[in-house]
Amino acid sequence: MQNSKQFVNPAFAAIFDGITANMPSITFWGIIATYLVTAALNIHFIPLPLYISIPAALAIQFGRFSVVFMDFLNPTGTRSPWPGIVATLATITALAELAFSLAGMDRTGNEFWALFLFGGMVIAFGYILELNFIRKGAEAFGMQTRTRAPGAATTGNQVPTPSHQVNQQAVEVPAITFSTNGHSKH
Repeated sequence: MQNSKQFVNPAFAAIFDGITANMPSITFWGIIATYLVTAALNIHFIPLPLYISIPAALAIQFGRFSVVFMDFLNPTGTRSPWPGIVATLATITALAELAFSLAGMDRTGNEFWALFLFGGMVIAFGYILELNFIRKGAEAFGMQTRTRAPGAATTGNQVPTPSHQVNQQAVEVPAITFSTNGHSKH
């Protein structure tokens, strides 16, 4: 729901109009940047040869991107639960990986915590950005989270919305009554 703007100062209004116009693009590229930083942290701290760690780290981040933004490939009105699940698991894994790698490089005490918190903040902020971005995108597309299994019966609260016009005509159904002897009468 869009609130009406009540700016007294037109310069202030122009700043916020600019933020509103540019924020989606800035946020999207910020998410891509955090993916690249996460990949760089993986490459730097994982004890693998560069010819293995570079393509592997980029593939992991591309996989994350692909799953997180999959609902926008062909927006159908329903959201998959997978983007949030994959983003959460990838974030937890990246944080654990960073911690284990730092410990494996004999980084201890203040050095460990400084590196872990610094890298962890980049990873965590990227996670928060991507979850909010996909939530706002889903709002913009009018997508709803699937709350029931496909094909399950609807409850009284849910009203299906047809995507095309249906020609509705009254259909007469003959009444069937049953007698006590088990035969039906038409």
